[in-house]
Amino acid sequence: MMRSLYSGVSGLKGHQTRMDVVGNNIANVNTTGFKSSRVTFADTLLQTQAGAAAPSGNLGGTNPKQIGLGVGVASIDTIFTDGSVQATGKNTDLCLSGNGLFVVKKGSETFYTRDGAFEFDAEGNYVLPGSGLKVQGWMSQDGVLNTTGAVGDISISAGKSMESKATSIATYTNNLNAATAGYEISSILVTKTDGTTETVSSYNPQSYTGDLWLNCPDGKFLVPINPAYNVGSTATFSICCRDSAIDSITANGTGQVTLDVNTPGQYVAINDNRTSGSVTIPSSAISSGTYSIGGTYNVNKTISGVEHLANDNNNIKLTFSDNSDGISSVVVPDPYGKFAVGDSFSLSLKVTGGKATTGATVKDSETGNVVTISAAYGDVDAELGKDYTITRTPEAITNAPGVKSVTINTADGTSLAGLVNSKYSSGGTFYPSVTTTVTVYDSLGSSHNVPVLFTKTGDNEWALSLKGGSDSCTITESDGTTTTVNLSSKDLKFSSDGKYISGSGNLTLNYTNGAAESKVALNLAAITQFAGNSTINASADGHAAGTLSSVSVDSSGIITGTYTNGVKQAEAQVAIAQFTNAAGLTKTGTSLYQESNNSGTANVKTATDLGVTITPSALEMSNVDIANEFSDMIVTQRGFQSNSKIITVSDEMLETMINMKR
Repeated sequence: MMRSLYSGVSGLKGHQTRMDVVGNNIANVNTTGFKSSRVTFADTLLQTQAGAAAPSGNLGGTNPKQIGLGVGVASIDTIFTDGSVQATGKNTDLCLSGNGLFVVKKGSETFYTRDGAFEFDAEGNYVLPGSGLKVQGWMSQDGVLNTTGAVGDISISAGKSMESKATSIATYTNNLNAATAGYEISSILVTKTDGTTETVSSYNPQSYTGDLWLNCPDGKFLVPINPAYNVGSTATFSICCRDSAIDSITANGTGQVTLDVNTPGQYVAINDNRTSGSVTIPSSAISSGTYSIGGTYNVNKTISGVEHLANDNNNIKLTFSDNSDGISSVVVPDPYGKFAVGDSFSLSLKVTGGKATTGATVKDSETGNVVTISAAYGDVDAELGKDYTITRTPEAITNAPGVKSVTINTADGTSLAGLVNSKYSSGGTFYPSVTTTVTVYDSLGSSHNVPVLFTKTGDNEWALSLKGGSDSCTITESDGTTTTVNLSSKDLKFSSDGKYISGSGNLTLNYTNGAAESKVALNLAAITQFAGNSTINASADGHAAGTLSSVSVDSSGIITGTYTNGVKQAEAQVAIAQFTNAAGLTKTGTSLYQESNNSGTANVKTATDLGVTITPSALEMSNVDIANEFSDMIVTQRGFQSNSKIITVSDEMLETMINMKR
């Protein structure tokens, strides 16, 4: 029988196989994630009629004489090139690009696929809906992913709840303006809660808070709110209710004062007192004027004698004709000036203390209390710099007005809002504060907005405070409960190049809503100080309870859940498998593959680790090139026709041979 007849048959079979593959490719032109195949041919065994001969002597070599026995299918290869990305808008669809496959399971059987048309089933399992195979990956633990362990089923239930978490740390970032301008304070306008105002040269918030007015027959006295006072009951209290004590005393003729004065440097001694440098002015000499510690006491004297003290560094002793004020002489350095008997001499002495007698008045500038010393109440002398205890019977008791706002009037005519709980004095420097808000969640999941202020205190230094400039404040919540906040802090310091050096803050919050006390650390290390705008901002951990409302997937395969409390956290991450020879995988139908002896072992990692990309809300289209398949189909058809012609011609030749016998 003719060999060509069998060659034609093998050609028909080979091209029929190729046509089957082309047909399958075209049939799957719209199959999600389908990878096209191709057929490669190779000639079969050859019949050797003569072997090759090597050259010898004068005779050259000859080639072998071989007759081929037809064609065979060498391989059917899977082409793992990427298909086009088709956007679907469905947030559970995934399109994989690169050398990788999704991992799915049915029981203990593992399959691999490029079909990313996933969705969640009734129990929250992430599956291939056509087959129910479960997508494999890593589940998070409280939003933290660990992709070093074994993969497992991805399951995210609809309506999943999230417990509340108390805030423990607030981290500040961005910049404080190094060029924040300071203003010289001219005066302070205090607006009280009763609507009245007063302009003062110094302001201390303690003078306006937590006080009562005692209305007595001879005056109105500001006293601490504790202890309690009753109308008609005898009340004993100090006119100075805080740290400052009596500020000034006033002699009015009836009531006189004595003063302790200190000799300025130009006086060697007064009344020959060379040790303490001070002298007490007798009460009989001062019957008018108001005096305070640090103030001056001026006297004019007439010189009655001039004595050169040769053995006393040539100092000069001046004696005075009138010493009713207690000053009989003064020693001054030589040459201090030319003095003669009968000349006038003025002394300006610094007040270091004093006492007021009956009829004089004393004042405490912190409270504004003014008291006339009255022997009728058994009062004793009042002394500068000390508390003065008096006894009164109040006719009425009212709450003293607090402070509503403080306005700083600057030397350049600018009016700026100050802090109610900070101290100010004229001539000092005022820096406007930068106000931030830290949102703190308590143990019950309720949120509390805590104002934290940053106030510049000098070059490269900032102080932390709460609302109004205090280290403590009480916040009234929308539900009527209150939150008390206490701040302990160390000033924030920066280097000359604007970098953080030191500074810290800790908040302690106590609630009346039943939540446990919480402590929040303020992390300030990321703050910078450069000229420009103050953009400082705080972000804190902690959150309220919430319910899962939606999920989304990013390019690394992380499934992120969005909750009704505004929190977004990682729920799971899709696993990707990579094979050394993906074309060697065994197709099992329904767009699934399994490992084979020539595929290699699956390397299961994240998409980022393997260098592949996931496009969410999209699917991978088939990589079948329809134009190429049509061309292959034509070539295959012509090849098939040619091989059929071989059989026809061979048959005719056989028929001719048979007819030769006739």
